[in-house]
Amino acid sequence: MPVLYSEIKSCLVRLLLFAAILIPTASFGQHVTIIYDKNNQYQSRFLKLLSAQLVSKKSLTLTTLSTDKLPIPHLKKAPIDLIVNLDNETTQSLISSNVETTFFHALTTLSRTKKFVSCLPNCKNKHPNHYFFVLDQPAFRQLKLIQLINPNYRKIGVLATPQSKDLITKIKRIASLNKLIINDYVSNTTDVRYQIDDVSKSSDIILATADTGIYNTASLSQILLTSYRYKTPIIGFSKGFIKAGALAGSVSNIEQLAQHLAEQILQFKTANDFLFDSIIYPRYFDVLSNRNVAKSLNLHFPDDVVLKAQLMADESS
Repeated sequence: MPVLYSEIKSCLVRLLLFAAILIPTASFGQHVTIIYDKNNQYQSRFLKLLSAQLVSKKSLTLTTLSTDKLPIPHLKKAPIDLIVNLDNETTQSLISSNVETTFFHALTTLSRTKKFVSCLPNCKNKHPNHYFFVLDQPAFRQLKLIQLINPNYRKIGVLATPQSKDLITKIKRIASLNKLIINDYVSNTTDVRYQIDDVSKSSDIILATADTGIYNTASLSQILLTSYRYKTPIIGFSKGFIKAGALAGSVSNIEQLAQHLAEQILQFKTANDFLFDSIIYPRYFDVLSNRNVAKSLNLHFPDDVVLKAQLMADESS
């Protein structure tokens, strides 16, 4: 009897070892591949921050691939649960490759991505496995910030290009709930100088969208000068924009963006369980304001920390 027990035990051990060899390591946990451009300093820094928040998860296997050596056929065959893409230049080829793995595309904007993903902001039917973690701040957050800065601002100007015009529909829907009026102007890049004049004259404040077809290094100084001339403040979408002369804005820094994406990766089983839209806006943010601009416009409102706390309370309620 003891001999038989010993033989059975030995056989079971051999079977378990054999099974461990046959079953891929990825099946014991989650296998995530991150695609990035190793020559891009911003992407490399983001990757470092993101990886630091993921390495503690022992059941997660993390692989990085540089865009200069991207084996798309390998992506179709490899046992990968989730692919995170940090490179805008690679997005189009990844979508057209028809790889069925779920993709999280990060460090992009809605207007930039829409140039080659026309179904955005909702691609759940056409590209159900692709999700876009955009840099754009959600409209409800920026509109609420405007109300906190000055409740008397009711007419809000929005400039858009064909790539970002779908944002206007969403902004209008949210604005209507708060009895705000949206003065919208859809323009091509060559007409911006004329449109900014019209929108400044007809609005209490301008809400800038993260559309580089409108707000770029070539146009920004003229846009800001025109808004100053009409004393129409601008809500900006980046730290640099606000520093250059926008009144204020909610912005997300690289650490906050990495934290949000890491949390979504760690929560990931199948994206359909918790992601209902193709576009995912930043969860974490700060409020920044240009107090020199506020002073020149004789505007008085709470400091940035208080404004952020009020926005967070509003979003959690």
